[in-house]
This record gives sequence, structure tokens and C-alpha cells, in this order.
Amino acid sequence: MIREDFLQYLWAEHLLPDSPLQLSNGENLNILSYGETNPYGGPDFFNARLRMGTLQWAGNVELHTASSQWYAHHHEQDPSYGNVILHVVWEHDVEVFDFQQNIIPTLELKPIISDDLVEKYTHLQQAQASFIPCEEKIPSLHNNIITNWLNKLYTERLQEKAQPILTLLQETQQDWEAVFFLKLLKSFGGNINGEAFWEAGKQLPFSVIRKQMHELPQLEALLMGQLRLLEATNINCPYYQSLQQEYQYLVHKHTLPPVFFKVQFAKLRPPNFPTIRLAQIAALYHQELSLFDKCMSLDSYHKALDLFGKITPSSYWKNHFSFGKESKESSKRITPAQIANLWINTIVPMQYAFARSRGKDILADCKAKMRTTPAEHNSILERWEKLLLPNTNALESQAILQLYKKYCNKHACMTCQVGKALLKK
Repeated sequence: MIREDFLQYLWAEHLLPDSPLQLSNGENLNILSYGETNPYGGPDFFNARLRMGTLQWAGNVELHTASSQWYAHHHEQDPSYGNVILHVVWEHDVEVFDFQQNIIPTLELKPIISDDLVEKYTHLQQAQASFIPCEEKIPSLHNNIITNWLNKLYTERLQEKAQPILTLLQETQQDWEAVFFLKLLKSFGGNINGEAFWEAGKQLPFSVIRKQMHELPQLEALLMGQLRLLEATNINCPYYQSLQQEYQYLVHKHTLPPVFFKVQFAKLRPPNFPTIRLAQIAALYHQELSLFDKCMSLDSYHKALDLFGKITPSSYWKNHFSFGKESKESSKRITPAQIANLWINTIVPMQYAFARSRGKDILADCKAKMRTTPAEHNSILERWEKLLLPNTNALESQAILQLYKKYCNKHACMTCQVGKALLKK
């Protein structure tokens, strides 16, 4: 089945047969300029220049798989489509008119596009692949095509990560430290508790955190209390009871609102328990009073390892994973895997957004940092590597994840440089 993305690919890549072409009304069509892709609402391409018959036209071009979709989308009632000078369709099944009842010339593509190109497109769309649609053919592409595309995909991913940060900045009245605190909370919460950490953090003014940084027990009490980890009445543990008292005092002192977010312990290994993660965050802010400034100046993954790897939670957690249950003594420091995740998904995107807010472009610098950061490893990346494709550093890892989630999963082959390259082979 032909989709509109194939038509957009043909038009954007200028892959139609040489002019003159023939319109549905029998007139000759010469394409002088295909125009530019319209990323906003309205016609698909604007500023095209065409010669139809003996007249030259300038205006917009709209694409559909069938002419009748013009009416299905109610374009005949929409003045923003009034400057459409050409309707490009796969199949012409009905004449179309604009909102002023002017007939719009139509170019039908089905009779003029080669069977070979259609077959390649259909194969990509209908491939019964176990991983990605092009898994059989992608190893045949030159590595330069893939490497260049991964470089662009990392840019896309970094910009996507930066935008919510800049939005959150508006919500926090331009408080970068508060934004960073929330992003750290979500990262430390992980897949299971990230949302609960995030929502609880939004109800805890960062000004309160600033005031308590010098007192580790109070900082722990704040974080544990906000995540409802101090509500039990049957835990006979002096440390736990002291945190309860601290939290009750802090709630009264800072008029903290009631909390509704509860964390989960199920399906988590003890080192990832929310108690340990919150103890780590408390220790981090207690031991690094200028944490945001230091993180914004980090220039390598190894320096991030040095900064975060030395953080030690309070002594209670040496032999506890949860309150009231003693365990074998073990280190509760932030692990290298956690630090890598923080560096890749929180710190570098925050650096990029921070620079952008000040009118600076540090994209090249961020890419350089990612190229010197070890590659990530998960099931998606392992399957990519089985195709003998590059995953040698964090930039490539992040780009592959972007490719898989935003393109491969959606069969968006016609907006993917790999898909386009395969169709041209």
C-alpha cells in the first residue's frame, strides 16, 4: 500500500521523470522548481514554480495518495489551501476544487513511477522483520551513510531533550538550579520511580532544599518524607524515628503541601531501592554545595565519574537498603552505570539547554563529549550490533535509540536517510 510519505519522498528528492509530464487534463507540466518542504500546517510544499501549458505559475503543492482525500481533509473549505497550484496524487479518482471553486490541476504519479522503485518501497513497508524494516539490506550500505545519519540523529535527540528543559525553566521562574534538581530526581528515580520522584520534587520548592543543604539528616528527611517513606508507625528504628521528627518539623516550618506520590520497591534490586536513591541525592547536595555550577563546567565523562563517584550516603545506609532492616555492609555510592546515565541523559542535555538560553551554540562540543563517552548497552543496541553496524560511543548509542524509536518503530523509512539511500540503490 502506497502511503503519502512515499509521494513526499519522490517530490522532495526530485525523483519524478524528466519534464514535460502530463497533467490529468492533458496539459504539459514542466517543473521549474519543486519548492520547499512546509514543516507547519497547510500545503506540503511552498514556493514551487511550474509551467503548465503555456503559463508559468508560482505557489504551493499538496500531495495525497488519492485525489478524493482533498475532500476527506476538507481542504476545499480552507483558505490556506487557496494558493495550491498543483495537486500531486498517486491515484486520480476525482477532480478537486479550492474554496473559491477553482479547479486545481492534478498530476497522477502511479503511471509514471518505475515498478522497481515501487517494489523497493513496498518491501520496506511490508518487510516481516524481527528488528527493523531494512535489517536485510542495511549492512550493504556504505558506513559513511550510516555514520553521517547517526550524527544528525544525535542532534535531533539532543534538541528534543533540551526543549522540555527550557519549558521547565519558564515554570520555575528561570531557576536553573531548580530545573536541574528536578531532572536529577527523575534520573535517580529510574523507570520505576522516576515519575513519582519528579512529581514530588515539583511540590518541594528548591528554596527549601537550598536552606537544608548543610544538614544531611534534614535533607534526607525532606526527600524521604516527600516520597511518603516516613509514614510507617511500626518501624522500631531510632534513625527512622529521628527522620520522622525532622520531617514533621520541616513540614510545619516551610508549610509544605500534603504529598500524594508513593514509590515502589517491587521489581527493583536492593541497590536501586528508592531509599538508597534518595539517600544518594541527599548526600550529593550536602557534599557538593555548588553542584549545578560544577556540572555545567564538566568537560568529560571521566570528570563526571570523579565528581559523582566520591559521594557517600550517610553511615546508616552502609548496612541498610530500607528502614529497620539490617543487611550486609556494602557501598551505596553512585555506580558508574548511574553516572553514565546521568552524564548522557541529564548533564550534557542540560549544558546544551543552558548554553542555548544564553545565545551560545555548543552542539559540536556536546558531540565531542559523547564521542569520548563509552557506548551504552541494552537489548536494542545489541540487536543493532548483530547487524555489524557501529555502536562505538555514546553519540552513536543515543542516535541509534532515536532512529529505532522515532523512525524504525513507525516505519518512517521515507524520512530516514537509510531508507532513502536504499531506494536509490
